Amino acid sequence: MRAGILYRYLWRETALAWLAVTGALLAIMMSTRLASVLNFAAKGVVPKDLLLQLTGLQSLRYLVILMPVSLLLAIMLALGRMYSDNEVPAMLVCGQRLRALYRPFVTLSVLLALVTAALALVVGPWAGREADYLVKDGHRLLQLNPFEASRFVTLYNGRAVFYTTSVDAQGAQLGAVFGQVREPDGNALITATRGDQRVDPASGERSIKLHDGWRYVGVPGRRSYNVVHFDTLTLRLSPPPFIYVNQQRQLARTSELLASRDPADRAELAARIAAPVSLLVLALLAVPLSQIKPRRSRYSKVVLGVLAYIAYVNLIGIGQHWIARGNVPAVLGLWWVHGVALAAALWLIMRQHGWRPGRAARAP
Repeated sequence: MRAGILYRYLWRETALAWLAVTGALLAIMMSTRLASVLNFAAKGVVPKDLLLQLTGLQSLRYLVILMPVSLLLAIMLALGRMYSDNEVPAMLVCGQRLRALYRPFVTLSVLLALVTAALALVVGPWAGREADYLVKDGHRLLQLNPFEASRFVTLYNGRAVFYTTSVDAQGAQLGAVFGQVREPDGNALITATRGDQRVDPASGERSIKLHDGWRYVGVPGRRSYNVVHFDTLTLRLSPPPFIYVNQQRQLARTSELLASRDPADRAELAARIAAPVSLLVLALLAVPLSQIKPRRSRYSKVVLGVLAYIAYVNLIGIGQHWIARGNVPAVLGLWWVHGVALAAALWLIMRQHGWRPGRAARAP
């Protein structure tokens, strides 16, 4: 019963710490990403109505990066507090062994590794492709938006120019409108006192209605102009067909990487597999790194854990680069990096259990 209570206590404390750390790190990363997306939206590259959708899709990709480091920090923070408050020494005095600390962390890390594997291999690339598609399709539709307040907008490679004095917040109601369109029989000049526009969300076709205006059609330099006054004139702008093509290796499907023999594709596949594997290794590494002496700050070992994570990630990056260049066989992949990190974790665990070279370890 005591072991069951201890297991649930450690599991709960670490899970709550993981949720807090992941939420904080994700909020920081998404705030920087949102600022970048807002900048693109202000420049007219990304539609404003896609901001929340793009932010949500990007958060799924960022979780792949955050899961290993957040679990490392969560374990170190939870155990650091317990060491600082003398809870771990109290557990050992009551008859619990150090290996009892590992069971809840191994269980939690296996669950999170499965989630990370799904994010890295399936969900993350899909979210990246969806975001890339939305950005490219939205940019294409924005290029067909003929109206920006007090600004001349050129469409169809200079064949059409439009201007309006004002546009409401929804982009539907227009002020006074001026337009020039090159037609087979000459240039058409259009003026209107007001207008409105609607966009078909399915096809992207833009329907523009101009009210109380004039239309002049003729060839510049000639006197023969066709002048027509209209109460309502409807214009339709249809976007060109859009075929999405993904050219980014980071967004490719995992099945495509498995079928490829390109070293760069094999390197990307190894990097995706490294995410859940590194989470398991870091979870093992975090437990011995969390041990602190009495009267030490609970955060005294966090910096050491962050440095270990940075070294691990840098080795993964170097290994990925070597695979892409063909310096390391694709079969070996990044397993040598995980082997080095796992060996370091096992060495620290044995030291924590009292093992020293040349003498037998104490019973844990």
